[in-house]
Amino acid sequence: MMHIELDANTKNWIQSKGKPVSVKMIQVNACCAPPVQELMTHLGKPKDLHNYEEFKIDNLAIFVEKHLLRNEKLIMKLSGIGIFKTISAKFS
Repeated sequence: MMHIELDANTKNWIQSKGKPVSVKMIQVNACCAPPVQELMTHLGKPKDLHNYEEFKIDNLAIFVEKHLLRNEKLIMKLSGIGIFKTISAKFS
């Protein structure tokens, strides 16, 4: 079972937006470098819900791609300032 960790600041920001958060893996391929995999978050439900697992944390909905569930702990953190705030996600 995956554990999702959010601090109070991150929870409050997500609640203020009134939308769920989706987490997925993106892969960037470059011609001269090895491929890079990175987690990406966005506000809103994913369009392909069947590929995601929904987690409820303090009345927040967080959708995580199913193939990421093999990881034990997902840490989500708010970063940025003003209207440029975003949520970053990483595994630990």
